Amino acid sequence: MAVHICAHVLHGYPLSNLNRDDLGSPKTVLFGGALRGRTSSQNTKRVARLRVEERIGERALRTRRLPSQVAEALQERGWAEEEAVTAGQAVVVASGIQGLGIGDGGMTSVMLYVPQEVVEALADLVVKDREAVLKVAAHAEAVAKASADKTKKTKAPALSKEEKAFVAQLQKKVREILASRNASIAAFGRMLANSSESTVDGAVSVAHTLTTHALVEQPDFFTAVDDVPGEDAGSAHMGSAGHTSGTYYRYGSVNVTELVGNMGGDREAAEEFLGAFLRELAVLVPTAKSRNTAPFTPPALVYLTVRTDQPVNLSGAFESPVTTAAGSGWTAPSIERLDAHAGAVVEFFDRGVLAASGHAGTADLSGIKHLGERLGSLGELVERMTQAALALEKAA
Repeated sequence: MAVHICAHVLHGYPLSNLNRDDLGSPKTVLFGGALRGRTSSQNTKRVARLRVEERIGERALRTRRLPSQVAEALQERGWAEEEAVTAGQAVVVASGIQGLGIGDGGMTSVMLYVPQEVVEALADLVVKDREAVLKVAAHAEAVAKASADKTKKTKAPALSKEEKAFVAQLQKKVREILASRNASIAAFGRMLANSSESTVDGAVSVAHTLTTHALVEQPDFFTAVDDVPGEDAGSAHMGSAGHTSGTYYRYGSVNVTELVGNMGGDREAAEEFLGAFLRELAVLVPTAKSRNTAPFTPPALVYLTVRTDQPVNLSGAFESPVTTAAGSGWTAPSIERLDAHAGAVVEFFDRGVLAASGHAGTADLSGIKHLGERLGSLGELVERMTQAALALEKAA
């Protein structure tokens, strides 16, 4: 039995550009035959991840600049810049992971995702085994060069039995460091090709966030005025930017069983992450153009469920776009639609798999029938569902 927490959020945003496409316009999608506003799951996960890391004080780095980070750590220990740069690149190459090399600008050829502590751990290894790191890295580069030579004229250097054991031992140390994980990696997952020990199946799933209703992009013509006017009457720049507004449905789920497993059975760490993640997902405001639009609104409704079968996304409630009655706005009919659909879903599945549910929010929630117990605050809701899920996971 796997235990899942599902989060369903209805969140109204004022005029804003929450997530831009390649042309700078708000992202959209056709759903149910109608154009909807959209924010990508990647955007949601990144904003949530960074805020969770800040809340729990545990950062992960998704970067191609690990060699330069190690080099900076070595320079702080008194190394000369050139030597530090060489060693920072060498220790990554010394992993021997196929396809992981140094590309333009001294960056790794692929994106790595590691706990921030990995930087110091690799620097410690370089300081301890400096000559070994450089020697193994040189051998790895020579092997890679020979493999890339289509003329077959370049031969990979041969190693003695003792040298092979030496290389394998150092590679193991580097790989163990690169394979380390913290809460973010345990939750969001990691994939590094040709390194199965580094791969982590993420426990968190996040959907693209969509408006519950159809929308039309709203252009905003603007000018920038020069504070020192001249013959141009002070106009320095003019342009037009697209914006949207509306009520969005945001969905995410956490496989609590997998999260605890990814954290080595540490339920206290899992509890801390769940509390932070569910809260941040509930109140999330994408950061794009936030200084110009200030869309810092609270959610209208947060509905959390604990399930023992599978995660369930309730976006089907809005496949037919919500429409408004006179003066109703988008939020009230969206809440009604979600409530009705959630009730139908509960009837469709075995009721026993819905172990707990509850809701909270800032809108009028007095008419809700199918979203579990109404709780007074977001903190109480998150705490109640987190404890229910962890108790089930422990008993399983």
